[in-house]
Amino acid sequence: ALGHPHIELPLVRFARHGRRVLEACDLLEAIADDLPRKVGPIWREVAQHCVAVMPGHYDSLLHILIPVLKRRTRGDPDCEAVLARLEQEYADACHRFPELFALLQDAQGQGVATIDEEALGYALRSYFEAIRQQMAWERDVLLPLAERRLTRADYAELGASLPVSGAPGQQR
Repeated sequence: ALGHPHIELPLVRFARHGRRVLEACDLLEAIADDLPRKVGPIWREVAQHCVAVMPGHYDSLLHILIPVLKRRTRGDPDCEAVLARLEQEYADACHRFPELFALLQDAQGQGVATIDEEALGYALRSYFEAIRQQMAWERDVLLPLAERRLTRADYAELGASLPVSGAPGQQR
């Protein structure tokens, strides 16, 4: 649990935004569960929610939190290995976002009759399951590592890099 007042805001904000990413995964799962019965306005809402939530969260992790942690844990091979793995997984996820959004928009625009429901369901399930695993690593490994290793100066840097209001990944 986060217990130091000087670190709570940046890490709580990352954790809160991670929960929003998980909510987006729940929406993707609902779409996959409804195939082939429903294609409708919910698809547009889900695509917009995913566009708003997922890339920004990963961008903040890749360009704000992980670089600060890498500096702080330099020379610790275990931490370096964990951060390198997470960095690669997050970068891979960012490359898949456009494909996912295009898939949702195409399915919403074309209707189920013109798409392969099995392929769409499989793609959605594999995508949200991978994201859930990454969020578990973030919750169980990355944020606790940050809590243990970062200094007050690091937290000040994180706080200055995050937007004044809103979620990590949004523009300042």
